[in-house]
Amino acid sequence: MMIALAILVALAASVAILFSGYRPGPLAESILSDREQALVAAVADAFFPPRGPIAVSGTEAGLVAYFDGYLRRSEPLPRFMIRLLLVYTELSPLLFGPRRVRFTRLTQEEQLAALEGAGTSDIYFRRVTFISMRAVMTMGYLAHPQVAAAMRMKADTDPFGIGDRTLEVTPVRYSKEAP
Repeated sequence: MMIALAILVALAASVAILFSGYRPGPLAESILSDREQALVAAVADAFFPPRGPIAVSGTEAGLVAYFDGYLRRSEPLPRFMIRLLLVYTELSPLLFGPRRVRFTRLTQEEQLAALEGAGTSDIYFRRVTFISMRAVMTMGYLAHPQVAAAMRMKADTDPFGIGDRTLEVTPVRYSKEAP
């Protein structure tokens, strides 16, 4: 009985340590928890660092707010899956390194190593989680006006000129005989 109680207390303490220590997130009215906001900010700045090739970092580009909006627009099941993606991303260094701590406790170099390890892993699930996180972060980053201007991107809702064409409708003739 005492051993079971000791194991339960150790487990509860481990969970408390694992999920505590997060500062309040930058978004007060967010559906993201402080833990999720901290993770999104860390991943955003790992992908798009403050002194990177483009002068706008991931957090400066508003990726926490973008991710919050993305999650708000999601249906309940995809929202649950996205939250699982966040939990996995935060806890994966405990299994795969580079150090056995949460993602948000890694240095930026270690965060990059963790993301690179996920992107090049032999484990399919790790690669998919990396690609999923990278896709959402990249969409948000490219949506920022300063980033788009730095990349000389221009919104083009009709890149192939389809809207400029006049379509002629040709009636389809059906025959009962085979050709």
